[in-house]
Amino acid sequence: KGVDWLKLLEKLMEGCGEDEEEMLEALSQASQVCTNLLDQTSLASRDAADAMTEAEDAYHIRLEAHTMLADRVSEQAEKIEEQFRTNGRAALKIGQQLELAEAKKRQCDTASLLIRQWWMMENLAEQDELSTEKDKLQVNEEVRGVIPSSSCRMDPLFTRPENSLEAARALKALRTVVKSRGNSASGTLLDPMSRHRFEMTSKLIQRTSVALESRLLNSFSEIYVNGGTYDFSSPDAATRPGRLNWIELRNLAMALSNFDGGRGLHKRYVQMVVRSRFPELHHGKGENDDDSDSDEDDDHLDMDSMRQKLSNLFHRVNEVCTAEFQLISNVFSSPPVGKGDATFDLTSLSDAVPFQVARTLLQRVISDPRDGLQARINDLLESIDRRGDFDAGAKKLDTFVVIHEKAAGLFTMLKESAQTMLMANSKSRADEDQRSEEYQAVSDENKRAVASLIQYLTTQEMSLSSSHRRGYLNLELRLLHHECCYCLDRTGAKLVMPKRGSKETARHNQTLGQAGGPATYEAPVMPLDKNHLKKVGFSGLLNGALKSSVLRQPLMHATDSLARARLMFGMGQGFGDMDSTARVITGIFSQMCTFYGNSFLFPIIEVLGDLLDTKPPAAPPNLPFDENSPAPDLGVDGSFWVGIERIHSAAKAFDRELWAEQRKGSERVWEILEATGSHTSLTLAKDQRVSFFQELEERGETAILRALDTISTHVSWVLVAGSENMLKNRVLKMGDRSGGPYAVPAGSALDNSNSPAVKSLTFCLRAQFVHIQAALTPQSLSAFWTALSMRLYDILGTRLLQHYYVSMVGAVNLSRDVEALRSVAMLAGTDHQHWDMLRELLTLYMTPPNALKTILVGPEGDPNSGKGLFGQAGKVQALVFMSRRVDYRVKVGNVIQKSAWVVELLEDLGVPDPTDGNVNIAMYSAQSLRNRRLKLS
Repeated sequence: KGVDWLKLLEKLMEGCGEDEEEMLEALSQASQVCTNLLDQTSLASRDAADAMTEAEDAYHIRLEAHTMLADRVSEQAEKIEEQFRTNGRAALKIGQQLELAEAKKRQCDTASLLIRQWWMMENLAEQDELSTEKDKLQVNEEVRGVIPSSSCRMDPLFTRPENSLEAARALKALRTVVKSRGNSASGTLLDPMSRHRFEMTSKLIQRTSVALESRLLNSFSEIYVNGGTYDFSSPDAATRPGRLNWIELRNLAMALSNFDGGRGLHKRYVQMVVRSRFPELHHGKGENDDDSDSDEDDDHLDMDSMRQKLSNLFHRVNEVCTAEFQLISNVFSSPPVGKGDATFDLTSLSDAVPFQVARTLLQRVISDPRDGLQARINDLLESIDRRGDFDAGAKKLDTFVVIHEKAAGLFTMLKESAQTMLMANSKSRADEDQRSEEYQAVSDENKRAVASLIQYLTTQEMSLSSSHRRGYLNLELRLLHHECCYCLDRTGAKLVMPKRGSKETARHNQTLGQAGGPATYEAPVMPLDKNHLKKVGFSGLLNGALKSSVLRQPLMHATDSLARARLMFGMGQGFGDMDSTARVITGIFSQMCTFYGNSFLFPIIEVLGDLLDTKPPAAPPNLPFDENSPAPDLGVDGSFWVGIERIHSAAKAFDRELWAEQRKGSERVWEILEATGSHTSLTLAKDQRVSFFQELEERGETAILRALDTISTHVSWVLVAGSENMLKNRVLKMGDRSGGPYAVPAGSALDNSNSPAVKSLTFCLRAQFVHIQAALTPQSLSAFWTALSMRLYDILGTRLLQHYYVSMVGAVNLSRDVEALRSVAMLAGTDHQHWDMLRELLTLYMTPPNALKTILVGPEGDPNSGKGLFGQAGKVQALVFMSRRVDYRVKVGNVIQKSAWVVELLEDLGVPDPTDGNVNIAMYSAQSLRNRRLKLS
């Protein structure tokens, strides 16, 4: 074993020489050794195979034996199972019969005990009847322990405190017998003597029940009034010094539950809680009449102190009720069944009782019509109403919010405490016996009681909130309107008497719906008196109604109203009444849109426009204006533009402070309505907002257009009346009196300055531009200045085509004036190409007659080529402007006729003279040029 045959062969070869015989002999020996080993190996293999075969046969034999044994055991098990099934049914029937017999035995024992107790009470009643007045049975004294036990005639069951539970159960059973016997038809079959004994016994039972219940109630009250720390960690903790003995209270409660379901105990317990924990809810109103009268006479009633007292009362209600709920859950609920207490009766104290007691306590503390929490709140609000001023109304709003906020927190924590009572009891029951059907029934009753208690709390919360919300909303809308109007009244402004049109009423009702009930306040529309505003003028407006602080005050009051409404009705996102929240927020926003628009900004912006006088002064201006002095305002005072700017800022502030769209965390109208998910209210609010801004924009455009008209008339007054007045008075030496300022004779000297009228006008326009730029947005400024540029062009062009003649020398002055006016017109706006066209047309006055054809039609000389001024301005327009040349017509004798070069030029061009007929000046306005340019493009 383990021999390497190759190595062995090598060893043999090493011992042999080179002789073949020696090598052959060695190989033969090696072959012999291998053969022997092979034989031995073969023999060992056969022996091992034989042994394996024997072992396999033995295994099969044992396997067969085990199989036979298993079959035999299986047959026996089947027989045993069959016997068990047969005999088990009989055993089950026997067990059921035993249980029924035991139940009957218990009934018999109970009946026997009840009969013995009845006989005992009947015997005592007979003895009491036969005894003298001095020896009468003193039931109350014996039961209460006034008489020593050794001298008591009654059974120790009723006189000893340790037997209270058994005595209470026995008296309950006896009362049941009395009640059932009295209601039974067989009661009439008794003979008179039996009926007399029955009545005596029933009276004694009733006296004993009253005495025992009184003793138990007094014991319960004594233990509770002595007080102590509530410690429910273990039963042993209840007996420690300084702790409330809740174990003894629970035993007394179990005994008292046999007297009318424990209603007397519940009433006594609630009275003790209110008396000891809430003294202000215990005394009636009649005891505090003097105090209330003194409060009414006190002109300096401290509302903050009253609200603080109310807040403290809410906190105390929460703390006391939470602690008492724990006491109720441990005292008035049935204790867990121990292993050795198999006879405990679950029906003696149901798990629904704690929640009935809790509901009774809450009903007394919260809903009592005389001394409850809600009655105290109503007293506080009524005391505020008796003052009658608006300062008290503002404090009442704050009180509403405090009440609502504290009440919401109180009811939430009370509901959590009630649910904690359910979970604690359910857990203990599950730990004791998870599969008990009786405990399952009690747990279901517990859950129903919890649901009823939570529903009661929800109902009370809704009742408190709904009444206060309605009063809050009416007061909120009324005070918001008062505060907004008072902001205007403090400035000295006058308000017009209230007027409400059908449109405002319908819109208000549509907005609020039933949010505040049928008596929801509707704010009247009281606009500013426009006649009074006109009297105070621009300075009065800027220092009064348009003052920045005055514009901000209504918005500040509105944001405060939104904050209070959000607290009163909920923010949304699943909290509070979503529909009511949406309607109230929309109602506040609608009222603010009406006030800020119809009552405030709209009258002011109309007055701003009315204060502008579109008619220029009758006397012509004294030109030129002194540029070292303030520039004339061209009929539009700078205060007008300041007022426009403030109104625009106020509108932006209104949208930013109240609407605040897409501004997360602003807690303004848009965010609140989005959170409520009320698409109807959001749509109504959007319509209100759009209507407000559309109307404000329309009125603003009207005022600005009036300003544009005023500036335009004053521009004409300066440019036309001023320059012509200078010609008339010979102040302007250059120019012809009949031909206008630009009919300058040939050879006259030229200055480098503009004409006095244009110079003064540009000075005024540049000064006016500063005010306009500060007041208008870039888009509005561009549109306004473009319109003014076109009107300035029309004034100059109309005067030029109707009254002025231009010489070649005057054309230079006209060109300078046009450039000056164009530079002013280009201060803002984008569409000023009419000035470029006018500059091109001015070349008609600077060109000699022999070169006019090239300017008109281009170098090719073709009138239809579309080049030259014919292509740019149009044939008729170019010829009409050319007709204003000084040399266009000449006077021959007494007849004015066209110059020869004019006749030749028209014949050469093949066009008629448009000035031979009536010329429509409107065809040469800036708007006409613009339309023609757009048509060509």
